[in-house]
Amino acid sequence: MSGAPEYQLVGLLHALLPVVPLGRDRKKQPFVVLTDTPRPQYILLEAHGPLVERVQKVPLHAKVAVRFALEGWLWHPPQGAARYVVRLLALEITRLEENMPTGS
Repeated sequence: MSGAPEYQLVGLLHALLPVVPLGRDRKKQPFVVLTDTPRPQYILLEAHGPLVERVQKVPLHAKVAVRFALEGWLWHPPQGAARYVVRLLALEITRLEENMPTGS
C-alpha cells in the first residue's frame, strides 16, 4: 500500500458505525474492533471498496483478524489552520473460529 506501514490486530468486531458516502459511488465503512490483548483497546478502522461489504457480513462480537495500513497526512482545510490526520485503513478482515489460538 504505497509505502504505508502495515499491521495486524486480533479482537472482536465491536461496532459498525454509519457508512460515510465519499461521492461517485464510493463509500467508507468505519468499524471498531475490541482487541484481544491483556489490556483491551477499542480501535477505530475504515474499510473501503469491496471490503465494505465484507465487513458488513461479519456478525457483531465475532472474533476477527484485521490487516491494516497506518496512513497519515497534513490537511490544509479551506479555512483554518492545517491539521494532522491519521487513519487506520483496513486491507483485509478475516473471521476467526472462536477456539483458534490468537498467537498474541
